[in-house]
Amino acid sequence: MKYEIKITEQKHPVPYVVFEDEKFDLLGEFLLAERSFRREILSATNDVDLGMSESESFTGNAFSLEISKDNCKITNDGDGRELTVGTEDFKAVLLDYIYALRVIKVKEKMASPEHRHEHEHHHH
Repeated sequence: MKYEIKITEQKHPVPYVVFEDEKFDLLGEFLLAERSFRREILSATNDVDLGMSESESFTGNAFSLEISKDNCKITNDGDGRELTVGTEDFKAVLLDYIYALRVIKVKEKMASPEHRHEHEHHHH
């Protein structure tokens, strides 16, 4: 599964996933819509991955997710679109996405006013 994580150009940037194969676009939509639940989703994925649970399900703002040992099924609750991806792939994209969110947070912190004064007098 080939993909790239891009960042929206706006005041509060948000990462989004662009897949080489468009059939995975629903996974990108899922991550974007449910990013505030990333910890719950990761924890559910890990429980299944580590064999602590047979399967887990999650219902978010717009999507439902069924996680089993081999596959994850994503359903858009609004229009019924579905996508099944391998659990390994799902977890890999999820981790990359969470990392991208973290990087943005750190950058925003660095750019906030209380950090800015340290850099004011450096002219390159």
